[in-house]
Amino acid sequence: EKDELDANTTKLMRNLISAEDPDFLAFTGDMVAGYSWDKTPGWYKKMWYRWTEAISEKKVFYGYTLGNHDSEADLTRRQIVDLDMLHPYSLTKQAEAPGYGASTFVIPVMSSKNPEEIVMNLWFFDSQQYTCLGVPGFGCVAHETVDWYYETSRRLEKEQGGKKPGVAFMHIPPQEWMLAWNHFDSVGNKSQMVKCQSVNTGLMAAFIERKEMVSVFTGHDHKNDWAATFKEIMVGYTRKTGYGSYGPAEGKQRGGRIQFFKEEPFSLESYIIQEDGTRDIQIPQEDKG
Repeated sequence: EKDELDANTTKLMRNLISAEDPDFLAFTGDMVAGYSWDKTPGWYKKMWYRWTEAISEKKVFYGYTLGNHDSEADLTRRQIVDLDMLHPYSLTKQAEAPGYGASTFVIPVMSSKNPEEIVMNLWFFDSQQYTCLGVPGFGCVAHETVDWYYETSRRLEKEQGGKKPGVAFMHIPPQEWMLAWNHFDSVGNKSQMVKCQSVNTGLMAAFIERKEMVSVFTGHDHKNDWAATFKEIMVGYTRKTGYGSYGPAEGKQRGGRIQFFKEEPFSLESYIIQEDGTRDIQIPQEDKG
Protein backbone atom coordinates (compact mmCIF):
# COMPACT_ATOMS: atom_id res chain seq x y z
CA GLU A 1 0.00 0.00 0.00
CA LYS A 2 2.83 2.40 0.90
CA ASP A 3 4.60 1.68 -2.39
CA GLU A 4 1.37 2.37 -4.29
CA LEU A 5 0.90 5.70 -2.50
CA ASP A 6 4.49 6.69 -3.29
CA ALA A 7 4.07 5.69 -6.94
CA ASN A 8 0.87 7.74 -7.21
CA THR A 9 2.59 10.75 -5.65
CA THR A 10 5.51 10.47 -8.08
CA LYS A 11 3.09 10.29 -11.01
CA LEU A 12 1.19 13.28 -9.65
CA MET A 13 4.36 15.37 -9.25
CA ARG A 14 5.45 14.40 -12.76
CA ASN A 15 2.08 15.51 -14.18
CA LEU A 16 2.05 18.81 -12.27
CA ILE A 17 5.55 19.67 -13.45
CA SER A 18 4.61 18.81 -17.04
CA ALA A 19 1.47 20.94 -16.86
CA GLU A 20 3.24 24.12 -15.72
CA ASP A 21 6.91 23.66 -16.75
CA PRO A 22 8.14 25.67 -13.72
CA ASP A 23 11.60 27.20 -13.42
CA PHE A 24 11.82 26.29 -9.73
CA LEU A 25 10.05 24.11 -7.15
CA ALA A 26 9.66 25.08 -3.47
CA PHE A 27 8.88 22.31 -0.96
CA THR A 28 7.38 23.46 2.34
CA GLY A 29 8.11 20.38 4.41
CA ASP A 30 6.72 17.05 5.58
CA MET A 31 7.91 15.41 2.40
CA VAL A 32 8.35 12.30 4.53
CA ALA A 33 6.11 11.06 7.35
CA GLY A 34 8.93 10.22 9.74
CA TYR A 35 6.48 8.79 12.28
CA SER A 36 5.93 5.83 9.95
CA TRP A 37 9.61 4.82 10.13
CA ASP A 38 9.92 1.02 10.24
CA LYS A 39 13.15 1.22 12.31
CA THR A 40 15.33 -0.04 9.46
CA PRO A 41 18.57 1.85 8.71
CA GLY A 42 18.60 3.98 5.58
CA TRP A 43 14.82 4.45 5.67
CA TYR A 44 14.78 8.23 5.17
CA LYS A 45 17.28 8.04 2.31
CA LYS A 46 15.06 5.50 0.57
CA MET A 47 12.05 7.79 0.99
CA TRP A 48 14.10 10.74 -0.27
CA TYR A 49 14.95 8.91 -3.49
CA ARG A 50 11.24 8.25 -3.98
CA TRP A 51 9.96 11.80 -3.52
CA THR A 52 12.76 13.32 -5.61
CA GLU A 53 12.28 10.85 -8.47
CA ALA A 54 10.05 13.16 -10.52
CA ILE A 55 12.45 16.07 -9.93
CA SER A 56 15.35 14.02 -11.24
CA GLU A 57 13.37 13.04 -14.32
CA LYS A 58 12.14 16.56 -15.08
CA LYS A 59 15.45 18.27 -14.18
CA VAL A 60 13.95 21.18 -12.25
CA PHE A 61 15.87 23.09 -9.58
CA TYR A 62 14.27 23.15 -6.13
CA GLY A 63 14.59 24.21 -2.49
CA TYR A 64 13.36 22.30 0.57
CA THR A 65 12.61 23.55 4.07
CA LEU A 66 11.71 20.89 6.64
CA GLY A 67 8.38 20.28 8.34
CA ASN A 68 7.76 18.91 11.82
CA HIS A 69 7.54 15.27 10.64
CA ASP A 70 10.53 14.96 8.26
CA SER A 71 13.06 14.35 11.03
CA GLU A 72 11.07 11.83 13.10
CA ALA A 73 12.84 8.86 11.47
CA ASP A 74 16.51 7.89 11.28
CA LEU A 75 18.08 11.22 10.22
CA THR A 76 18.41 14.51 12.10
CA ARG A 77 17.39 17.75 10.45
CA ARG A 78 21.01 18.62 9.66
CA GLN A 79 21.57 15.17 8.19
CA ILE A 80 18.49 15.53 5.99
CA VAL A 81 19.77 18.82 4.59
CA ASP A 82 23.20 17.27 3.98
CA LEU A 83 21.52 14.47 2.04
CA ASP A 84 19.32 16.81 0.04
CA MET A 85 22.27 18.97 -0.95
CA LEU A 86 23.67 15.95 -2.82
CA HIS A 87 20.86 16.11 -5.38
CA PRO A 88 22.09 17.69 -8.64
CA TYR A 89 19.04 19.98 -8.82
CA SER A 90 18.83 20.91 -5.13
CA LEU A 91 19.56 24.49 -4.08
CA THR A 92 18.81 23.67 -0.44
CA LYS A 93 21.47 24.93 1.98
CA GLN A 94 22.48 24.31 5.57
CA ALA A 95 21.50 27.12 7.93
CA GLU A 96 24.46 29.27 8.91
CA ALA A 97 24.26 28.61 12.65
CA PRO A 98 22.62 25.97 14.90
CA GLY A 99 20.03 28.38 16.28
CA TYR A 100 18.59 29.03 12.85
CA GLY A 101 17.19 25.53 12.38
CA ALA A 102 18.66 23.26 9.72
CA SER A 103 16.87 24.51 6.59
CA THR A 104 17.00 28.32 6.75
CA PHE A 105 18.58 29.89 3.67
CA VAL A 106 18.11 32.36 0.81
CA ILE A 107 18.44 31.88 -2.96
CA PRO A 108 18.95 34.83 -5.35
CA VAL A 109 17.04 34.86 -8.64
CA MET A 110 18.80 36.28 -11.67
CA SER A 111 17.22 38.42 -14.36
CA SER A 112 16.07 36.66 -17.53
CA LYS A 113 17.56 39.57 -19.49
CA ASN A 114 20.82 40.08 -17.59
CA PRO A 115 22.30 36.97 -15.93
CA GLU A 116 24.44 39.16 -13.65
CA GLU A 117 21.49 41.12 -12.21
CA ILE A 118 19.50 39.84 -9.21
CA VAL A 119 15.80 40.62 -9.46
CA MET A 120 14.38 38.84 -6.39
CA ASN A 121 15.23 36.49 -3.51
CA LEU A 122 13.66 33.21 -2.37
CA TRP A 123 13.71 32.84 1.42
CA PHE A 124 13.31 29.50 3.21
CA PHE A 125 12.72 29.38 6.99
CA ASP A 126 12.94 26.34 9.26
CA SER A 127 9.91 26.41 11.58
CA GLN A 128 11.30 23.43 13.53
CA GLN A 129 9.11 20.77 15.15
CA TYR A 130 7.32 21.13 18.50
CA THR A 131 7.33 23.62 21.41
CA CYS A 132 8.77 27.11 21.12
CA LEU A 133 10.49 28.85 24.03
CA GLY A 134 8.97 26.27 26.36
CA VAL A 135 5.41 26.87 25.13
CA PRO A 136 3.72 23.57 24.16
CA GLY A 137 2.45 23.27 20.63
CA PHE A 138 4.14 23.40 17.27
CA GLY A 139 7.59 24.78 16.59
CA CYS A 140 8.50 28.27 15.46
CA VAL A 141 10.97 30.29 13.46
CA ALA A 142 13.47 31.10 16.23
CA HIS A 143 14.42 34.59 17.40
CA GLU A 144 17.94 33.90 16.14
CA THR A 145 16.47 33.24 12.70
CA VAL A 146 14.58 36.54 12.74
CA ASP A 147 17.85 38.29 13.64
CA TRP A 148 19.54 36.44 10.76
CA TYR A 149 16.81 37.64 8.40
CA TYR A 150 17.30 41.28 9.42
CA GLU A 151 21.07 41.06 9.02
CA THR A 152 20.97 39.15 5.75
CA SER A 153 18.27 41.35 4.26
CA ARG A 154 20.27 44.51 5.01
CA ARG A 155 23.46 42.94 3.63
CA LEU A 156 21.77 41.80 0.44
CA GLU A 157 20.25 45.24 -0.06
CA LYS A 158 23.79 46.67 -0.20
CA GLU A 159 25.28 43.83 -2.26
CA GLN A 160 22.42 43.62 -4.77
CA GLY A 161 22.16 47.33 -5.50
CA GLY A 162 18.93 47.96 -3.62
CA LYS A 163 16.09 46.17 -1.92
CA LYS A 164 14.82 43.27 -4.05
CA PRO A 165 11.37 41.61 -3.83
CA GLY A 166 11.30 38.50 -1.67
CA VAL A 167 9.19 35.34 -1.51
CA ALA A 168 9.19 33.28 1.70
CA PHE A 169 8.42 29.63 2.42
CA MET A 170 8.09 27.71 5.69
CA HIS A 171 6.14 24.74 7.02
CA ILE A 172 4.27 25.85 10.16
CA PRO A 173 2.27 29.07 9.67
CA PRO A 174 2.99 32.13 11.83
CA GLN A 175 0.29 33.27 14.26
CA GLU A 176 -0.74 36.04 11.85
CA TRP A 177 -2.45 33.34 9.79
CA MET A 178 -5.14 33.21 12.52
CA LEU A 179 -5.67 36.97 12.18
CA ALA A 180 -5.87 36.68 8.40
CA TRP A 181 -8.36 33.79 8.78
CA ASN A 182 -10.68 35.84 10.95
CA HIS A 183 -10.42 39.37 9.60
CA PHE A 184 -9.06 39.49 6.05
CA ASP A 185 -10.72 38.84 2.71
CA SER A 186 -9.38 35.64 1.21
CA VAL A 187 -9.67 33.25 -1.72
CA GLY A 188 -9.51 29.49 -1.45
CA ASN A 189 -10.48 26.92 1.15
CA LYS A 190 -10.61 27.54 4.89
CA SER A 191 -11.35 23.92 5.78
CA GLN A 192 -9.16 23.47 8.85
CA MET A 193 -8.40 25.65 11.86
CA VAL A 194 -4.93 27.15 11.72
CA LYS A 195 -2.34 25.09 13.63
CA CYS A 196 0.20 27.85 13.96
CA GLN A 197 3.57 28.34 15.63
CA SER A 198 3.17 28.27 19.42
CA VAL A 199 4.96 31.62 19.91
CA ASN A 200 4.99 34.73 17.73
CA THR A 201 8.72 35.41 17.40
CA GLY A 202 8.28 38.51 15.21
CA LEU A 203 9.05 37.12 11.77
CA MET A 204 6.05 38.70 10.04
CA ALA A 205 6.75 41.97 11.84
CA ALA A 206 10.26 41.83 10.39
CA PHE A 207 8.83 41.27 6.90
CA ILE A 208 6.48 44.22 7.31
CA GLU A 209 9.28 46.45 8.59
CA ARG A 210 11.73 45.54 5.82
CA LYS A 211 9.08 46.09 3.10
CA GLU A 212 10.54 43.59 0.61
CA MET A 213 8.48 40.42 1.00
CA VAL A 214 5.68 40.06 -1.56
CA SER A 215 4.40 36.61 -0.54
CA VAL A 216 4.70 34.06 2.28
CA PHE A 217 3.30 30.54 1.86
CA THR A 218 3.22 27.61 4.27
CA GLY A 219 2.17 23.96 4.41
CA HIS A 220 1.22 22.02 7.58
CA ASP A 221 -2.59 22.38 7.49
CA HIS A 222 -3.42 19.98 4.66
CA LYS A 223 -7.04 21.04 4.13
CA ASN A 224 -6.26 24.75 3.75
CA ASP A 225 -5.21 26.40 0.51
CA TRP A 226 -6.48 29.95 1.02
CA ALA A 227 -4.59 33.14 0.34
CA ALA A 228 -5.10 36.66 1.70
CA THR A 229 -3.36 40.03 1.63
CA PHE A 230 -1.72 40.98 4.93
CA LYS A 231 -0.05 44.42 5.02
CA GLU A 232 0.52 44.26 1.24
CA ILE A 233 1.99 40.73 1.51
CA MET A 234 0.19 37.77 -0.04
CA VAL A 235 0.00 35.13 2.70
CA GLY A 236 -1.53 31.69 2.92
CA TYR A 237 -1.13 28.03 2.07
CA THR A 238 -0.02 25.77 -0.70
CA ARG A 239 -2.26 22.88 -1.86
CA LYS A 240 -1.77 19.40 -0.42
CA THR A 241 0.20 17.42 -3.00
CA GLY A 242 1.06 13.86 -1.92
CA TYR A 243 -1.12 10.83 -1.26
CA GLY A 244 0.11 10.23 2.27
CA SER A 245 -1.74 11.51 5.37
CA TYR A 246 -4.99 13.52 5.10
CA GLY A 247 -6.26 16.27 2.81
CA PRO A 248 -6.78 18.30 0.69
CA ALA A 249 -10.15 19.98 1.37
CA GLU A 250 -13.23 17.89 0.64
CA GLY A 251 -14.03 17.88 -3.05
CA LYS A 252 -10.65 19.33 -4.03
CA GLN A 253 -7.91 17.66 -6.03
CA ARG A 254 -4.32 17.29 -4.91
CA GLY A 255 -2.05 19.82 -6.53
CA GLY A 256 0.35 22.67 -5.85
CA ARG A 257 0.48 26.44 -5.66
CA ILE A 258 1.92 28.31 -8.61
CA GLN A 259 3.52 31.72 -8.25
CA PHE A 260 4.09 33.43 -11.58
CA PHE A 261 6.34 36.49 -11.57
CA LYS A 262 6.81 39.16 -14.22
CA GLU A 263 10.10 40.99 -14.10
CA GLU A 264 9.20 44.40 -15.57
CA PRO A 265 7.17 45.82 -14.02
CA PHE A 266 7.43 43.36 -11.16
CA SER A 267 4.15 41.55 -10.48
CA LEU A 268 2.86 38.33 -8.93
CA GLU A 269 0.00 36.07 -9.99
CA SER A 270 -0.87 32.98 -7.95
CA TYR A 271 -3.23 30.05 -8.45
CA ILE A 272 -3.52 26.31 -7.81
CA ILE A 273 -2.53 23.70 -10.40
CA GLN A 274 -4.58 20.55 -9.87
CA GLU A 275 -3.92 16.86 -10.38
CA ASP A 276 -5.78 16.75 -13.70
CA GLY A 277 -3.81 19.74 -15.05
CA THR A 278 -6.60 22.29 -14.60
CA ARG A 279 -6.12 25.56 -12.72
CA ASP A 280 -8.13 26.42 -9.63
CA ILE A 281 -8.13 30.21 -9.72
CA GLN A 282 -10.05 30.27 -6.41
CA ILE A 283 -13.27 32.25 -6.17
CA PRO A 284 -13.45 34.72 -3.24
CA GLN A 285 -15.55 33.44 -0.36
CA GLU A 286 -17.34 35.23 2.45
CA ASP A 287 -14.90 36.38 5.11
CA LYS A 288 -15.09 34.93 8.65
CA GLY A 289 -15.51 37.27 11.58
